[in-house]
Amino acid sequence: MKKRIIAFLSLLFGFFTIGALISLLYITFTTRELQKIITLHGVEILRQDLIIKIQNVEQDLLTVHTELGRNLDHIIANVTDLDNAINHCSSCHHSPMVTRKLGAIKNHIQKFETSLSYYITASANDERIRALKLESYTTGSELSSVVTEMALIANQRLQERTTRALTGVRSAQWILIITLVMAFLIGLWIAVTLIRNVLNPIRELMVVSRNISSGNLGYTTDYTDNTEFGELAASINEMSLSLRDGNEKVVHHMDRLAGLYKVTLPLHAVASNTDIFREVSASIGDLLEVEQCGIMLADANGLTVSHRLPAFGLTDEEATSIVIPRDDILKIYFANNRRPLVINGPPDNPLLTGLVGAGQPLPANMLLGWVRLQGELGGIIRLANKRHGDFTEESVRLIGIISNNVSVAIENAKLYQDLKAQMTELKETQEQLVQAAKLAAIGELASNVAHEINNPLTSIMGYAELIREETDLPSIMRDIEIIGKESLRARNIVQQLLEFARKRPLEIREASVNRLLKETVELVKVQLKNSRIKIVEQYATLPPISGDANQLKQVFLNIINNSIHAMTNSGSTLTIATEALEGSVAIAISDTGHGIPPEVLPKIFEPFFTTKREKGTGLGLSITYKIIQSHRGRIDVSSEVGKGTTFTITLPLHVAHPGLVQTSL
Repeated sequence: MKKRIIAFLSLLFGFFTIGALISLLYITFTTRELQKIITLHGVEILRQDLIIKIQNVEQDLLTVHTELGRNLDHIIANVTDLDNAINHCSSCHHSPMVTRKLGAIKNHIQKFETSLSYYITASANDERIRALKLESYTTGSELSSVVTEMALIANQRLQERTTRALTGVRSAQWILIITLVMAFLIGLWIAVTLIRNVLNPIRELMVVSRNISSGNLGYTTDYTDNTEFGELAASINEMSLSLRDGNEKVVHHMDRLAGLYKVTLPLHAVASNTDIFREVSASIGDLLEVEQCGIMLADANGLTVSHRLPAFGLTDEEATSIVIPRDDILKIYFANNRRPLVINGPPDNPLLTGLVGAGQPLPANMLLGWVRLQGELGGIIRLANKRHGDFTEESVRLIGIISNNVSVAIENAKLYQDLKAQMTELKETQEQLVQAAKLAAIGELASNVAHEINNPLTSIMGYAELIREETDLPSIMRDIEIIGKESLRARNIVQQLLEFARKRPLEIREASVNRLLKETVELVKVQLKNSRIKIVEQYATLPPISGDANQLKQVFLNIINNSIHAMTNSGSTLTIATEALEGSVAIAISDTGHGIPPEVLPKIFEPFFTTKREKGTGLGLSITYKIIQSHRGRIDVSSEVGKGTTFTITLPLHVAHPGLVQTSL
């Protein structure tokens, strides 16, 4: 485009230059003609002056020696002016004809001067003087005729030159007008052509840019020329194709990353090796587009590495037939500097024959990724027969990443199985601890409960003795009735203890908090008979809740026992109060004991933490906390040394997910 613009401007400049030169030539010619015209006008003025002087001399001759005539000196002066004027005209450059005419005029002037000289100097008779005067006048007339003829010729030449000069001026005007009009038309044509040559490629390039900006990468234009726009169009086409290729590579890379994410993410969620083998073989097979894929791990004997099931693209028989000595794998592993091994082409290494499989054809290509377990080579990921082309360096990087994730997943699966076994064992131990804590609490009540049972037993034994001695049937029946009531009383006490001590899973049912608290208080009242501890019960009207009654009774019993142990002074008070809240109920158990020190308070729910030394296990409050957690509740403690402690339990009316708490604590 730069060359084209220069060419167009050069054309316009050249046209202007030619027109200017032609106009300049015409102006130069016209100027020269005008100068000649001016000169001719000057000569014409001289000639007119010459004619006037001749006429003056003639007039002077006619009036000489009269009253109107001038003196002879004036005539001589006019004749002298005629001579000077003709000499001046003769000094100019004239054509040959004009030169001849001037010569004739000069001869006539000389003749006129001679005649006048004779006339002036004559002293003869009058007749002679008149003859000389007439001769002088005749000569002047002839001179006047010649000068007049010469003036006519000069005037004709002047008109011719004037006409020629005016024609040149008009020609120059037309040349200038034509030059300007043609320059305008050429400039307009150049402007239109340049605009078209600029706008057309710009429109094409705008179409390309809009398509590229709208996401149509790889869109190209057919516009071509030898200007900068052509180069720009070619560059934009290359850029568009490059963007398309780059975008395809990015998309391909993103697809690979997404596939890698799909491969690696499930590995950390599976808990068994079989799931790992299935996920890895199927995912890698789709990701890298191979016909065969699977994991080979070292056998229990540590001597061979065999294929694990399931495998992608292999039947169980084909997979189990692929076995290779572990020593061969180690040699290949160290020979390849522990990097994934790429074999683009049928394997020719004898060490790799075990990776082919009995009765199977040689694979077109293979890729081996190393699975390291606890820092040592534990197996390989085997890929064979890539469907499109060969394995690339990108495939090597992907299989390296996947191999590391597989190694971690296999170790995690083993850890998960170990953890699962330990959790089962821990769960059993926890249940035993809970049961032990229950038995410890029951054992603490046993002595007081035994005294409570002894009372009905004593009555039973006494009335039994009375029955032996009595013969009156109504008296015997009355004693038997009393024995029955006392027996039922003893049985109820024993059933309460057995119900509380019985081991059973967590059962979420509708329960009344007030009733559970009253039953728990009945269990502890026996041991409070001789302690002078006053129990204050403040039960509000509560809606039923969902929970495990047996577990909640254990919570209340643990806290009440702790409160009783904290109150060693006579006249202490144990306050049990309930309150209905929005969507929950609150149970507050307060004592007036010695309180809990601030440094001890954060630790009271930790397992095995106790301040009772040899008397406590440190599990009561820990189990209490876990039971409340399993009911989606909350337990808060406030205490002041020397004034007492308050345990506040908040329980929701309904457990949101009962299935999540179906455990035995």
